[in-house]
Amino acid sequence: MAERPWRLLLRDFFGIGQVPPPAGAYTVDRRRVFILPTGQGYAFGATAVAVLIGAINYANSLGYLVAFLLAGLGLVSALHAHRNLIGLTIRPARVDPVFAGGEAVFRLCLEAPGPRPAVTVAWRRADAGARRAHWQEVEAPLTGVEPVCVELPVPAGRRGRLGLGRLRVSTRYPLGLLRAWSPFELDATCLVYPRPAGGLPLPEPAAPDPAPAPGARGPAEQDFAGLRNYVRGDSSRRVHWKAAARGRDLPVKLFAGEAGEEVALRFEEAGAGGTEARLSQLARWVLDAEREGTRYALMLPGQSLPAGLGDGHAERCLAALALFRAGPGTR
Repeated sequence: MAERPWRLLLRDFFGIGQVPPPAGAYTVDRRRVFILPTGQGYAFGATAVAVLIGAINYANSLGYLVAFLLAGLGLVSALHAHRNLIGLTIRPARVDPVFAGGEAVFRLCLEAPGPRPAVTVAWRRADAGARRAHWQEVEAPLTGVEPVCVELPVPAGRRGRLGLGRLRVSTRYPLGLLRAWSPFELDATCLVYPRPAGGLPLPEPAAPDPAPAPGARGPAEQDFAGLRNYVRGDSSRRVHWKAAARGRDLPVKLFAGEAGEEVALRFEEAGAGGTEARLSQLARWVLDAEREGTRYALMLPGQSLPAGLGDGHAERCLAALALFRAGPGTR
């Protein structure tokens, strides 16, 4: 379908709608800054034109002076608004994963060679139930001494990778008569885990092998895998007393190499629902196994993760669930 003429004009002449490809960092260039009057700016311009018409009509020299003074003030405002964005660099920071239905918090760090007052960052936010996405702004005034980091909350409705999409940095400095902005995109994504759901209990653990494998390490040589809450029957030697002294509940040390019960979390056994329901049940099982301190393996169609325990293993399993792609034969 052919584009409308006004869209071609905005794209080719004004540059509106053209966004650079996503990058690790974005530096505002003089060719990527656009300026338009604000509501106050239109009123200011209409006043200047009215004063000029009055000066021409009555041949009033003072009216000419005021009209040209207002026009010069508008031009100077445009120059300062343009310079307030030039050289500004925006870098994305690390984003922590979230569960579907939550809110991903993207962090952007802005830095500039000098002070940049009245700078705002805007992003498109689509809230649950909203018919259209709306622009939301956050202020990021820079002093030029150290970077300023801002947080951009974005609803995470579905599992997978969530991107920020189109962004824009803008300013109304110095008088609020003009708005200068620069659109851009960043290569920043957040991993969204499936929402933990489902009422099925953990699968029955497999019976541990009573005979240790040749070359297996003893308890003193096992790798530390994390902490879990104390359960009646745990040995007092496993309690992390230093962490307990800092006011935490009794934490128990976990070791990756220790023998014990293991459960296999299989996709086929995660209920009779669809793919998303099964992934939610598997996410619930992962959290339950971590809470109970039970080693677990994850079995997905075309992918399997060996048994393990700890935060690192849980993150790997949840990431596999978040990025799972159902094949043709998967229900």
